[in-house]
Amino acid sequence: MNQLNLALAIMGSVAVGVALFSALIKRSPVSESVIAVLIGLGVGPYGLAWLDLARWGDPHSILEQAARLTLAIGLMGVALRLKRAAIRSLLRPIAVLVTLGMLGMWIVSSALASWLLGLSIWAALLLGAIVTPTDPVVASSIVTGKFAKQHLPLRLRDTLSAESGSNDGLAYMFVMLPILMISHAPDQAMSRWLVESVLIGVIGAVVLGAVIGLLAAKLLALAERHGLVDGTSLLGYTVAFSLLTLGLAELLHTDGVMAVFAAGLLFNLFSDREEEHEEENIQEAVAKLFTLPMFVIFGIALPLTEWASLGWPLFWLTLLILLLRRLPVLMVLAPTWQPLLNKQDTAFLGWFGPVGIAAIYYAALAHSHLQNPLFWHAASAVIFASILLHGITAAPLTRLYARGPGPTPTRTAHLDQPKEER
Repeated sequence: MNQLNLALAIMGSVAVGVALFSALIKRSPVSESVIAVLIGLGVGPYGLAWLDLARWGDPHSILEQAARLTLAIGLMGVALRLKRAAIRSLLRPIAVLVTLGMLGMWIVSSALASWLLGLSIWAALLLGAIVTPTDPVVASSIVTGKFAKQHLPLRLRDTLSAESGSNDGLAYMFVMLPILMISHAPDQAMSRWLVESVLIGVIGAVVLGAVIGLLAAKLLALAERHGLVDGTSLLGYTVAFSLLTLGLAELLHTDGVMAVFAAGLLFNLFSDREEEHEEENIQEAVAKLFTLPMFVIFGIALPLTEWASLGWPLFWLTLLILLLRRLPVLMVLAPTWQPLLNKQDTAFLGWFGPVGIAAIYYAALAHSHLQNPLFWHAASAVIFASILLHGITAAPLTRLYARGPGPTPTRTAHLDQPKEER
C-alpha cells in the first residue's frame, strides 16, 4: 500500500509540475517525457530506491498493461486531433509511410540487430519489429501545442500524427510473425499468423473499431437531437468509448491498439462536433492522467545493469537504429509524396520518428510470449535513447525548420489557410 501511495504522490507531482511549466518546457531543450523518465529513474532501484516494479507484481506484465492503456487513450487523442481536410490531402504520404516506410524501417532495424547483437534471423526480426512503430505519445509532444502550431505547418503535424497513430496497430503483424516463428513449427506459425494476427488481429480490429466509432458518432448526434444529453463533454465521451473499444477488442482477441485508433478516426470523420475536436484539452488530460505516469513507470523499470552487460554492441545498436532506421528510408521514398511534402518536411519527418510507449508495449508482449529478457533489455535502451534525443532536439530543430521551411507544396497549401479562405 505504501508503494501505491508513494507512486501516486510522485506521479501526481510530475503531472502538476509539468502542467504549471508547460509553456516553458515546450520551448526548452528538455521535453515532458524526458523529465518523467528521469524522475522515474531517480526514484527507482538505481536511484533512491523508493519504488520498484518487482514489489508490485510481474514488471513485464505491469509494463504491458500500462502501455496498452496509455496507447489507447493517446491514440484516441491523435485520431480526434487530425483534420478531415488533411486526411484527404495527405492520404498518399500517410499510406506510403505505413506500408513501404514501416517495411523499410523493420528491415534496417533487424539487420542492425542481427549484425551487432549476433541474433538469429527471427530474433533480429522481432527486435526490429518492436522498435519499428513511430510512437504517437512522444510524437504528440512534438506536434501539439502553441509552439508547434507557430513553427510547423499543418501538413507536417498531421502527417506525423496520422502515421504514428496507424503504424502502432499495424506493427502487431510485424511483431507476431517472428514470435510465432520462434515458438512454433514454420507451417503452424504461418497459418496462425495469417488467421490470428492478420485476419482477426488487424483486419478484425479495423472493422470492430470502425463500427464502434461510427456508432459512437451517430448515437451522440441522435442523443443531442432528442435532448438526452446536457453539456456533453467530448473528452469524457471519447475516453469512455476508447476504453470500451480496448476492452472489447481484447475479449475478441483482436489488436486493441489498432481498434482504438480506427474507432477514433471514424468518430472524427462522422461526428458533426468538429468544433470541439481541440487538441489542447484532450492532450492535456492525456498527459496528466496517463502519459507522464507511464514514462515514470518506464524510468523505474530501466535495466541499467543489463545494459552494461551487453556493452558496446548495445550502444552502437541504439545509436545506429536512431540514425539509420528512418531517415534514409524516408529519403528514398520522398519522390512519392513530392507534390504534397517538400524536402524540409521529409527531413523533419525522417528524424522525428520517436520510439516510445508502443515499443514498450511490444517488448513486454514479446517477453510474455517468449520469456526472453534480451528483447526488453535491448528495446528499452533504444526507447530511452529515443526519448532523450528526440526530446532534447524537438525545440531547437522545430525552430530551425521554421527558419527555413522551404517552398509550400501547392497541393497542401490550403491546409494552413483560415477556413473562410479555403
